[in-house]
Amino acid sequence: MFRTWMTALWTTRKRLRLTWSLLNDNRIPLWQKTIPFLPLIYILSPFNFLTFAVPLLGQVEDVALIVLALDLFERVIDENVLSDHNVSVKDVI
Repeated sequence: MFRTWMTALWTTRKRLRLTWSLLNDNRIPLWQKTIPFLPLIYILSPFNFLTFAVPLLGQVEDVALIVLALDLFERVIDENVLSDHNVSVKDVI
């Protein structure tokens, strides 16, 4: 179990570093750069009912939305740009 958590933390760290690097790349269009921030609209909205109804499940859902947004962001980026950052989507996931 500890090994699984450590792997998940390491992978998340790599993904966040990749996302930060990609957000600073000028070759990526602005509409693609907005993808990682889309879950914040839902998380900060007053209509986030699940967080208030079931406390632990709500936080898990919020984290899952962020991970899915990062995954989508990495998938819409051109493969050439990803290779310039020395990372492929398959290495991160």
